[in-house]
Amino acid sequence: MKVVEKDKVISGMLRDEFKRCHEMLASLQNALEELPKGVLSERKKRYKEKAYSYYSLKYRDGKKVVNKHIPSDQAPALLKKLEQRKKIEKEAQAYKKKIDYVSKMLKAGK
Repeated sequence: MKVVEKDKVISGMLRDEFKRCHEMLASLQNALEELPKGVLSERKKRYKEKAYSYYSLKYRDGKKVVNKHIPSDQAPALLKKLEQRKKIEKEAQAYKKKIDYVSKMLKAGK
């Protein structure tokens, strides 16, 4: 982009924005490492005309799919963490797109 190579102020602003986006993406990825991954589902079983329900966390570990039993009292807190993870993943994806866009602008200015 011709404007970037001519104007040092704009070029500096783009570099600062590029650096800020990388820092935000790194902090979001650190936050994602601490949060659980997967999907929480309620499973229902019938045994001798009685219906039982329990919560199960389903996630992938390498090539394996793992189903983990979750106690009923821990399910609401886990559900909040999973929703928070989904929100952070969406935000991280937006920062990745922004990084791609700004890097293209910086490369075009050289």
